[in-house]
Amino acid sequence: MPVSPSPTKHIITEAEWLSCQALGFVLYAPGSKTSLVDFLNANFDGFELLQFLSEINNMLSPMTSKKLTKVISFDEKDPQELIIQYFSEDHDDPQNGLVFSRTFIKDNNEKTVMHDFFRIPKTARNQGHGKTMLKIGLQQYLNIGVDLIKVHAALEDGGFVWAKAHFTAVNKPEMSLILANAKLSLKAEEFKKVKEVFDNYYNQEPDGKAFPINKWSSMPEMVSILRNSDWHGEINLNNQELLTNFNDYVTG
Repeated sequence: MPVSPSPTKHIITEAEWLSCQALGFVLYAPGSKTSLVDFLNANFDGFELLQFLSEINNMLSPMTSKKLTKVISFDEKDPQELIIQYFSEDHDDPQNGLVFSRTFIKDNNEKTVMHDFFRIPKTARNQGHGKTMLKIGLQQYLNIGVDLIKVHAALEDGGFVWAKAHFTAVNKPEMSLILANAKLSLKAEEFKKVKEVFDNYYNQEPDGKAFPINKWSSMPEMVSILRNSDWHGEINLNNQELLTNFNDYVTG
C-alpha cells in the first residue's frame, strides 16, 4: 500500500520526548533557548518523532552487539536544522559498522532532507532493510511536507540503488563521467543505447538538474557501472510522477 500523509497533524509532547529518551536517544543542542519539542512543532510540525525513532531502533539495534550512540541535535538559527544520528562504536568499519544519519533542513518555506549516510553490517545486507528504511522515512517526509530528498550516491552499490529508487541526477559532469566509463566498458551497440538516454535529456536540457538515471539502472549492462559510480541526486516530492515512482519502489 502506498505511503500517504497521516490523516491528522501530529503534535509532539514532552511525554513523547521522554519516551524517545527511554529508547536511548540523547539531545545535543548547546546554547539553545528552545526545547526540542517546541522546535519540532514550530518547524517540522506533523513529525511523529517517537514512531520514527522506534522504527529505526527496532530495525537497527538487533544488527550489532556493539555499543550504540543515538543523538538528536538541532539548530534554531536560519536555516533551521534537525539532525538524527544512530551509530555503533565500530561505525568506521566498512564490513561491520552501523551508521544512520539524516539532516532535516527548513530554509524559509522549503524543507529538505539530506540522506547523509546509511551503512549496516554486511551480515544484514541484501535483506530489504534499505527499502524499509526509505519507507519509514517517506512517511514522516510526507507528514511534515518535505519538498526535496537529497543523496550523495557514493557508498558500495549506492549509485545503482539510488538510481533504481528513482532519484534524479543533478550534476551533468558526473553523468558525463559515468557515460565515459560506459564507453570504455561496453560493446558499441550497448553503449549506443546508454548514450541515447544521455543525449535525449541533455539535448533538451543542457543545464538540466533532473537527469533520469533510473533509465540507465534498468539496463543490465549498466548495473556494474552504476554500482561503482559516484553522483549527487534528489527527488522532488512535489513532482507527482517522481513521488509515485518512489512510493512504488519503497512499498514494492
